[in-house]
Amino acid sequence: MKNFIIKAAALAASTVAVATVSVMTNPAQAADFNFSWKGVNGYSALGSFSYNETNAPAVISESGAGPTKFLQSFSVSFFDPQQKLLESGSSVEDGVSSDRFFRLDFNSQSQNINVLDADIGGTSYQYFLTNLRTPSGQVVGPGVTDFNLFYRPNGTPVLDSSPTVQVSQVPEPSSLLGILALGTGYLLRQRQKLRKGTVGTTSVR
Repeated sequence: MKNFIIKAAALAASTVAVATVSVMTNPAQAADFNFSWKGVNGYSALGSFSYNETNAPAVISESGAGPTKFLQSFSVSFFDPQQKLLESGSSVEDGVSSDRFFRLDFNSQSQNINVLDADIGGTSYQYFLTNLRTPSGQVVGPGVTDFNLFYRPNGTPVLDSSPTVQVSQVPEPSSLLGILALGTGYLLRQRQKLRKGTVGTTSVR
């Protein structure tokens, strides 16, 4: 048990040191987010996106195919009510959009997706999620309709809808360093107690 705690403390300390050097030599340039949507009929979507924080405005606004202004990536997966994967892919990779219909307006301060028109990119997609089309397929301004999931090949019938898309930011490396530092401090204190003979023995398999 004593050797285990000492080795764990040494490993945690070295991990924090390596992570600290990594963050210092590779300062964070991207903000990473996950998002989820679930319709009233049970269909759902999960995705992620990232954008370059350097000189990024409060509202990230991207549309169409080709090089993006700030967005670095955008991926989405669609699931049926039984959670079976229907389609998955990336419509933005390395700062280039492959979807001419793509639209994203994201408020980085409120962390809300205000406008979304997204599929898996390219031309072979079957499903797309948007709040720019009513369930009947009519093109409208953002905020007029819910986020609707369409199935494209059969005349774009709507499959499901929901008024919101949930967004959560992926923790930055500095947050991970804080967790590692707390763990390292605890293990180091345990090692000091061991040296003083104040830690009881515990069986470890």
